[in-house]
Amino acid sequence: MKIFPSTIGLGVTMTIGYGTLYYSFAVLAPEIAREFHWEESFVFAIFSIGLLAGAVSAPIVGRMIDRFGARSVMSAGSLFAAATLALIAVMQTAWQFTVLALMAEFVAIAVQYDAGFAALAQRYGRNARAEITLVTLIAGFASTVFWPLIQYLLTLMSWREVYLVLAAMNLLIALPIHLTMPKGRQTPQEAPVGAAVLPPAPSYRHVTGPRPMILLGVSLASGGFVLSAIGASLLILLKDIGFATTTATIAASCIGPSQVAARLFEYARRSHFSPPVTAIIAASAMLLGVALLGVTLLALVPALLFAFAVMYGAGQGLTSIVRGMLPLHYFGPEGYGRRTGTLAGFRMVLSAAAPFTIIFLNERMGTATAIGCLVALALMSMISLLALVRLMEGRKPA
Repeated sequence: MKIFPSTIGLGVTMTIGYGTLYYSFAVLAPEIAREFHWEESFVFAIFSIGLLAGAVSAPIVGRMIDRFGARSVMSAGSLFAAATLALIAVMQTAWQFTVLALMAEFVAIAVQYDAGFAALAQRYGRNARAEITLVTLIAGFASTVFWPLIQYLLTLMSWREVYLVLAAMNLLIALPIHLTMPKGRQTPQEAPVGAAVLPPAPSYRHVTGPRPMILLGVSLASGGFVLSAIGASLLILLKDIGFATTTATIAASCIGPSQVAARLFEYARRSHFSPPVTAIIAASAMLLGVALLGVTLLALVPALLFAFAVMYGAGQGLTSIVRGMLPLHYFGPEGYGRRTGTLAGFRMVLSAAAPFTIIFLNERMGTATAIGCLVALALMSMISLLALVRLMEGRKPA
């Protein structure tokens, strides 16, 4: 397969989108709280509310992408992201911080995966699977790049100046790349020379009514809850289970490499597995991972913890790809932005609630209850997905 510069460029902009608007907060929030003498819990609460603002904007952005094209929406997103980050650098009050944090997360959806996947769907149609995987491979290093980068910048400048640097990245790197993206959607005859054109996708009869979207929404949102909860609370849960801090940290660090390895495998072997099969593998890995985490409550065995990290990391890595390619596989590129925007909004509501829910259950009802909740949500994701696959396979022409 020929790799196109626009796909590499989109991977770079997704890395900047997540690094500047999502991962940066974990490093800079304590600095903000320290300067204004705010509780860190207040700062992170505002961030969680901001994620809900993203849930509101997701369907709006999706419809705008369908109407105006991904290039226009993502370019505007980079411009507004730069402006918002620059304003955070000069804010002075709690109210200003609250409004700007909400604005940052409201616009983030326009420069992150869902918008990027829509751009690829408009560009390549049903043949976008490889490009979606490649973009997630590149952007999967956002935290690896931005966490140490921001920590280093804080040794050279104040947090306000760091925000100006992040704003400049959106303005001077991401915006020009978005402006050079192909405009609108190409027809099959206009597909780029050398592009890998896959065999025609199955045509699903009578793909109407809300049931397929509801099943897909439940599956992705349930999985999103697990991803958000573990991302925010894993080290706390492992400490309460009884693992030493060093063991827990080393095990958690295995999640990232497992995520990348799963995406590399998907990219290399994509012609061997259909999107529904990949989705089932992703959901199965996540369910098995959290189940292994639950088993550590009965046996404090480090090997089980590392097995959890590997399986969960693989599931997490594939899930990001699945949420881009499965709607494309079943529903096609028409209306893709609207569909993925709606799905993202539903997913982000549950994701925003997940960290608080799991920490609350852990504190009030015990670690076993918190992990049991994660297993239940992973199981719900799997059951909903299997129901969707069975429903859609029944609608495929004989």
